[in-house]
Amino acid sequence: MDLGCAEFAVPGRRLEEKLAILERRRMWLELANDGKKSFEDIKEALVTHSVPVWSVQAFRQHELQLLSSDRAERSKAREHVEETIRLAAEIGARNVVVVTGYGKPGVPKPREYCFELFSDFGLMGGELGVGISIESLGEKTSFLPKASEVHELVKELALSNVGLLVDTMHVFSGGEDPAVVIENCLRGVNEIQLRDTDSMPPGGGTIEFGKIVKIVKKKFRGLVCIEYKPGKDPNADFELALKTCKDLTNSEQKIQDFEI
Repeated sequence: MDLGCAEFAVPGRRLEEKLAILERRRMWLELANDGKKSFEDIKEALVTHSVPVWSVQAFRQHELQLLSSDRAERSKAREHVEETIRLAAEIGARNVVVVTGYGKPGVPKPREYCFELFSDFGLMGGELGVGISIESLGEKTSFLPKASEVHELVKELALSNVGLLVDTMHVFSGGEDPAVVIENCLRGVNEIQLRDTDSMPPGGGTIEFGKIVKIVKKKFRGLVCIEYKPGKDPNADFELALKTCKDLTNSEQKIQDFEI
């Protein structure tokens, strides 16, 4: 199993420092398209390290809502996701992480709106060889908060490159068991992000990762990464996460390509 890490969870200030750490650990990077790094800067950093970028987060969705009541914001949010899909294709990433939106949707008939929106994203990704992973947000949203609900949307979209992203913290906060969700939705999951409660590293909160890790190692063939908000000691957080997920590292099991 190839284990990755979200950019902001890797110790270090600059992208180059983070890549050096991941290179030593033989891990892949989930890049955050946060609008702070130019494409040229990203390419320059990547060319100096043998670290694959398998996934890119449309990170500005924290501030730009696809379902905003403000038309201009919706347009900017869509442009950001499309930009992220193009960026992923340019650097050879196979996946883009997207969300429906935080809080309460501001558009009428949000599910119909989402269906059309993610159909367009899926088709664009398919043309560029990129998968689209829709993340459920649990208590962070009132619209499709549960992973099982997002999974229903994914099944309805019926696009081979569009799947569910299981973030263990969000799934847990939505009242679902991450291990059960992964097992029940296995064939529809593109990526799993391992994160503990309160955005702590795996092993730092109250989620039981033993069963999750066991199921992932035995049955899952998609992307798996650790993702959390570093605390006062980022290095200790990183080591705790790797210790908790140690059974997913240095395995002969390899991730498979999405059907695009």
